[in-house]
Amino acid sequence: MDLKEAKYKKSDQRHPWELARLNIVTKIASDALISLNNKEGLLLDVGCGDTWFIEQLSQRYPKLYVAAIDILFTDDDLNTLREKYHGSRISVYRTMDEAQADLGSKRAGMVLLLDVIEHIEDDIKFLNWLQTFPSIDDETIFTITVPAYQWLFSKHDVFLEHYRRYDNALLKTNIGKAGLKPLKTGYFFFSLYLARIAAWAKEKITGDKTPTTGLVEWDKSARITSMIKNILMTDFAVTSSLHKIGIKLPGLSNYILCKKSA
Repeated sequence: MDLKEAKYKKSDQRHPWELARLNIVTKIASDALISLNNKEGLLLDVGCGDTWFIEQLSQRYPKLYVAAIDILFTDDDLNTLREKYHGSRISVYRTMDEAQADLGSKRAGMVLLLDVIEHIEDDIKFLNWLQTFPSIDDETIFTITVPAYQWLFSKHDVFLEHYRRYDNALLKTNIGKAGLKPLKTGYFFFSLYLARIAAWAKEKITGDKTPTTGLVEWDKSARITSMIKNILMTDFAVTSSLHKIGIKLPGLSNYILCKKSA
């Protein structure tokens, strides 16, 4: 969860979107994650938010070494998290420079940028800058997720301080300008895409600009949460199967796996 959202969280129950996204990202990047785990390699989670995602991922891939980085960490956040993860394979930092100073010559097998680059005004410059760090080399896999479709830009995006939403074409164009080449790209959460269209239309009709997101408002039971998560996972399974036979459906989220161009 974005650190801005975390401040407004009403319940400890995670949103089904977060639970499903964890499963989907691990499926999308499974080959690279399995290989990295087997090598006891390093993963950089840049813009890691409240660290819930990386903590869950580390439980699935316990041999990974993780550097979790977020410029919005306060001193109190860092102290709390460093105490929490003391003795584990997770380290937390406010900046890439701090992380690099600790990492030395270690190579990062993967960089996670999960719903991050839409927060950055010049995403191309940012991606170019990341590649200047010694830990990131020609074999580093970038796993990127972003909100999809600029025409769906709404109060949700304003609240989260997004500069844009994406689609496959824009993602490929911008990573290409940043010297990266696509390995895999697509959409997920078709059902949420339909729900967001309805919410977007309601906002346009009523003019409601209340600053909020579903993630902070979610306070449903574990049973309901699990049920909706399973629906979202079924959504992903169906759309993935359709994609294999050439039927490509849109989704509320957009992803790309990429690495440095040769």
